[in-house]
Amino acid sequence: MRPHLKPLVKQLLGSREISLHAAEPADTLHAPSRPYPNGWFCLAFSDELRAGSLTTRRLAGAEVVLYRTAKGVLRAVRPQCPHLGAHLGVGGSVEGEDIVCPFHRFAFDPSGACVRTGYDQPPPKASLTQYPVCEANGAVYVWWHALGMPPQWDVPLFPMDDRQPFSHATFDIAGHPQDVIENAFDWGHLPALHGLEEVDIEGLPVTGEPVSTVTATARNTMMRGFHQSYTLTVIGLATIAARTVLPAGAGSLYVMLHATPTAPGRMQVRFGTKLELNGLPRVPDWLGRPAVMPVARLLSEVLQRVGSVDTGADLLMWHHQEHVARPRLAKGDGPIGRYRQWAQQFYTEPSGDLVPPRPERSEVSRSEE
Repeated sequence: MRPHLKPLVKQLLGSREISLHAAEPADTLHAPSRPYPNGWFCLAFSDELRAGSLTTRRLAGAEVVLYRTAKGVLRAVRPQCPHLGAHLGVGGSVEGEDIVCPFHRFAFDPSGACVRTGYDQPPPKASLTQYPVCEANGAVYVWWHALGMPPQWDVPLFPMDDRQPFSHATFDIAGHPQDVIENAFDWGHLPALHGLEEVDIEGLPVTGEPVSTVTATARNTMMRGFHQSYTLTVIGLATIAARTVLPAGAGSLYVMLHATPTAPGRMQVRFGTKLELNGLPRVPDWLGRPAVMPVARLLSEVLQRVGSVDTGADLLMWHHQEHVARPRLAKGDGPIGRYRQWAQQFYTEPSGDLVPPRPERSEVSRSEE
């Protein structure tokens, strides 16, 4: 990252807000015009939602209550109780396999059906509105579609060890997910903004495919002074997943960047790092095996802090960036035009205002196993 940006980035990482200068966030000066894209969007890292817990997250102008039952079943529901409209995320609880409304203690099972009331009366024929939800690569994804259509594709799975969580942080900023994911194909910003050297990148998005792959080699990435080869997997307009296979079969480094639209012109960016080790160098297997997980977790925290500095520079740009529909591209920019054509598949042109997804209960999730 360029030295003149470091003070701004340090302020951002310390407070999660950008307030060191007079420039306004992009959404306050330019009315957001692009709609929410369709697809799977990360609303949490997996370790943020333990068994028996619930939380409320924003997605495309609405709220979603995420919860995990005592047996680990993951669900995403509309916050309002169908009884009298209480917010399930404000005082609600997970009791066994049911989510319980805080107002009248109506309980709803994993299918969404009301199974009991709080005063020993037969439950009404009522159900929660459930959203398609899945868990993949240490993240919880919820499906959103402008017309409420069910999922059209699956989130690809990587060979991760789910026992080890990501080290992660979340930032609320102005911007649109398409501009975040464009980073995977904006090759010119790598040396200009991040100071990468000897960059060699290959990969183009394939028309009609929701997932794209880019392979790259560069020097001065997270491991300064070293050449690093990595693979970027672009998942819709929601996720950039970077995987580096360490030399000599030592393990893998995963870096995840999730962009989730929360309101017109606003988004949450989730950044996570996880180092998985197969062993410790020069340490006998019988001695090193118990220490592998704690050491990997500690190094993940360190690499997360190192990587956050470079990611912070991108956050600063996105927070103030105005989308240019017809950019004046230069040689070395990368396949930005090709990417933008590919991105169009994730948009719908509804006849009126965008509506929140309301799928049937039978369409819920592939995570209930």
